[in-house]
Amino acid sequence: MKPKIGLIGLTAQLYKERIPDFIDNLEEFSFELKKVCEEFSSVIHFPVIYKKEQVEEAFKKIRNSDCDGVILVFLSYSPSLIISPVLKKYKDIPVLIWNTQKLFEINENFTDADMLNNHGMHGVQDLASVLLREKTNFSLITGHYKEKQVIEKIKKWCQATSISKFLKKSKIGRIGGKFKDMGDFSIPDEKINKIIGPEIVDIPLKKLSEISLKIDKSKIEKLMKEDRKNFKIKADEKIHYVVSRIEISLRKIIEEKKLDGVAINFNSFKGQKGCEVIPFSAISKFLSEGIGYGGEGDVICAISVLIFQKLFGEGNFVEMFTTDYKNSRICSSHMGESNINIAKDKGEIEIVEKDMTIVKKGLKTLFFKFQIKPGKITLFNISPTENSFKFIVSKGEIIDIPIFEDITSPHFIFKVGRKVEDFLTEYSKSGGTHHLAMTYGDRSEEIKYLSEIMGIEYFEV
Repeated sequence: MKPKIGLIGLTAQLYKERIPDFIDNLEEFSFELKKVCEEFSSVIHFPVIYKKEQVEEAFKKIRNSDCDGVILVFLSYSPSLIISPVLKKYKDIPVLIWNTQKLFEINENFTDADMLNNHGMHGVQDLASVLLREKTNFSLITGHYKEKQVIEKIKKWCQATSISKFLKKSKIGRIGGKFKDMGDFSIPDEKINKIIGPEIVDIPLKKLSEISLKIDKSKIEKLMKEDRKNFKIKADEKIHYVVSRIEISLRKIIEEKKLDGVAINFNSFKGQKGCEVIPFSAISKFLSEGIGYGGEGDVICAISVLIFQKLFGEGNFVEMFTTDYKNSRICSSHMGESNINIAKDKGEIEIVEKDMTIVKKGLKTLFFKFQIKPGKITLFNISPTENSFKFIVSKGEIIDIPIFEDITSPHFIFKVGRKVEDFLTEYSKSGGTHHLAMTYGDRSEEIKYLSEIMGIEYFEV
């Protein structure tokens, strides 16, 4: 998702009136910054502005252009009160103050002209002080515009703005309702929609059944043939047929309702005609195709997985199950869903049967069996608080060990960088729920920027 960003260069009217040549220097620098930002975003540029009316007009154009966010750069000092009233008025547009300058080093040749051309920082301090006092939301990144790590931070912030905007237009489907008495994600849909953004759409099982029973047999057989081509099938053909039919039905619902994610309660699939069983193998495919997902009807976790999918192109639904106190490790698993893109060896993926007696005696479904690739991971949880939500981020490492043959669900062992008991205590005391999103690499910075943009508390365990 390529962000669309407004870039505003700021100075003071005093300089425009008294030192007009100085403004030319600032404008040249502003265009250098535009080139930097164009490496990762579409840019609407306002090179040098110095009056409140100009700031107002810039924000008006930025809104009309449907930008994801705005970057403010103090090319020199600019007084805060030509800016802060406009930011309050357009508070729905994310704002980043980029505290940078053209000069990289002060050495023995430092001149009065150098200081004049590189003194935006006290404008940053003026504005940041006012915005904090007035509780106006903003982000701040400090660093030289030619340093790669600084540019990477700016890029991450811009990407986070596009996700924040995307969430307000997204839709999550919930099938089978919420798991009875499961309280950590039992939050009113209106609260989720108001604060995080997505619309929640309840889809009755009856609807799934009606669609499923009308699926043409040839389509089902075609899907089964594709599965046999792509995976090692170790399952009864009758079960494969039923699961394939339900998979096609779910795809039809996702397409018709224009869903970006789904939350499905396995406990509602009790063998009824047309939606006999939850197709875990299908959900694993959906995850590999970029859909957000939450188990047990957890739409909040479906949103967290969707965020990872859109930000990094890879997300997975996970749950912590068993603690290894001796080695400070945790076994993560769930009923049968896991993104097949994260298999260590895609050529060894199997489709196998899973007993669903936990729902109804004699009921069976399918899931993908494979070892998940090892590597550094980030875990992400959206935790409900009394009046809002909290973003909780944790980091760990998936260990390279074979799967346990006796476990009939996707699973992996991950190690945290501290004593596991301290990690688990802190996670729960911070409010972490039992469903999480997972992706590879250290993604904490991106989620922190997203939390700032959305005005949601960030906490790292």
